[in-house]
Amino acid sequence: MKSDSSGTSDLERMIGKAAVEAARMSNQASQAAKKILGDVTSEMGEARGHDYAAIDLLDTDEELIALVALPGAAKDKIDLRITEDSLYVETKANPLAGKYLRREMSPIGQKREIKLPAEIKPEQVKASFKDGILEVHLPKLVVINAQRVQVD
Repeated sequence: MKSDSSGTSDLERMIGKAAVEAARMSNQASQAAKKILGDVTSEMGEARGHDYAAIDLLDTDEELIALVALPGAAKDKIDLRITEDSLYVETKANPLAGKYLRREMSPIGQKREIKLPAEIKPEQVKASFKDGILEVHLPKLVVINAQRVQVD
């Protein structure tokens, strides 16, 4: 290996260049991830200070069914709001007295708002709460039932 007057070999220079290039690529990847995750976290940012309530959304011919996990919530503390194209749920926490040795659930409560994939009839929405699951039936505004046509 050749060395220059400072004692740096060709191999050391190549390793140095590779390290600089790897750092540059890592920085670009980090910026790309922040850009991508920024979009995701902006959606999740709606639950600042609250736990992000998990939602399963089922699509049937006549309605959407939302299953919202609200562990530990009291039925009378659920704030459920529906528009033609969105669902909003918020609960207030009921903190227990005592010293917490571990705390993973939000002391404030849970919150979630989602955009619905179909327009619904807010005045016909029905909801029930059992075993920590809020079940919301959201009748679709337009129900398309295909009619069978006899071909002559």
